[in-house]
Amino acid sequence: MSAKQGIKKYDKEAELKLIAEFAQLLGFQVFHGVKADGPDGISFEEKRGAGDMINFIEEKINRGHTDENPVLRARSVFNGRVQRGIYTKDKTASPTVDQDSLFITCIVGAIEGRFKATSNVRGAYLNAKMKDRVIMRILGPEVDIFCDLDPSLREFVTVVEGKKVLYVQLDRALYGCVKSSMLWYELYSETLMDMGFKLNPYDLCVANCDIDGMQCTICWYVDDNKISHMKLEVVKDIIGKIEAKFGKMTNKFGKEHEFLGMKITYKDGKVEISMKKHIQKAIDMFMDGINREATSPAKAYLFDVREAAKDLNEERADNFHSVTASLLYVSRRCRLDIQTAIGYLCTRVGFPDEDDWVKLKRVLQYLKGSIDLTRIIGGDNIRRMQAWVDVSYGIHDDCKSHTGGCISFGWGVIST
Repeated sequence: MSAKQGIKKYDKEAELKLIAEFAQLLGFQVFHGVKADGPDGISFEEKRGAGDMINFIEEKINRGHTDENPVLRARSVFNGRVQRGIYTKDKTASPTVDQDSLFITCIVGAIEGRFKATSNVRGAYLNAKMKDRVIMRILGPEVDIFCDLDPSLREFVTVVEGKKVLYVQLDRALYGCVKSSMLWYELYSETLMDMGFKLNPYDLCVANCDIDGMQCTICWYVDDNKISHMKLEVVKDIIGKIEAKFGKMTNKFGKEHEFLGMKITYKDGKVEISMKKHIQKAIDMFMDGINREATSPAKAYLFDVREAAKDLNEERADNFHSVTASLLYVSRRCRLDIQTAIGYLCTRVGFPDEDDWVKLKRVLQYLKGSIDLTRIIGGDNIRRMQAWVDVSYGIHDDCKSHTGGCISFGWGVIST
């Protein structure tokens, strides 16, 4: 939610989080003030192309957030819309760990009995230096807060149409800038490689290193890390080296972890994945009360579309879109049993009708009755692949006389 909405809902708690976020930006020296006018001031084109600072308040539901005991986080971002079209995709796109890679590394860790840790790099993007000249505009009450935290900024404040405006130049990769994710990825991956890790060529957010004759694996999603090794002291040593570069991190050891909204539990050589808090939030978010349970996520008429069905009004259509998107995230990670229903409802978010509303409600009723259902993944053992076989089917120029085409095989040897 916007900072204004967050302060209206949580009052002083949200204000304190916002001030803490501003203090962090100043602590990382994310920007410096620039003059708006005069011979030393920024140009008219730079003023026109400046991106506004946008502030949000986030409810951290995967950390025990409730309305009575809120767990909040403030986030300040650059409005990157002004940078669209300036750079090519290869200059801005950065990888994140693939879901399958994450689950495979979890399974390997469970079967081998590795020690695991999850950690969060504080400020992440803010550790990377901005390479281009980027001007940001800070407006309204936030100007006074920044000036109270850093009085040296007062000389750069100007007034435009009766409102205080502070122009700054970004020195660090602030969230929202189109190049920030790539700058952070380059910095973090280079840091790991300097520590002796090698990036997996099939997933550039998975890195491995042989330490004491055993494999240490790190996979990361922006600022969230999952680290595993057969020795706990190795895991702690790796964390220490990362902290030496980027500062103190939030670390969690043991068999239970929260990673990318998932609760991941290791037990008996298997991995249990649940997202109960996200499911409950979707149920609570839905505008109709979910007062009953269902035994299946959909009925036989899931794919039927009635032309006579009435379209949802704007408020309910937005709610339909939000809840469906939330459940899509859940269905891909731990609740595969709702994928068919949610996959279809995703095709309806553009122009949902009353029938779609009933179908979404049915999914939520099913989730209410099965909210404790978890996904369990695992394997029998870990074997190193020594050869591959590729099977393809098709019609070839030299076999058109065959009825139904032919099957071709390929094979190769992978060094061990």
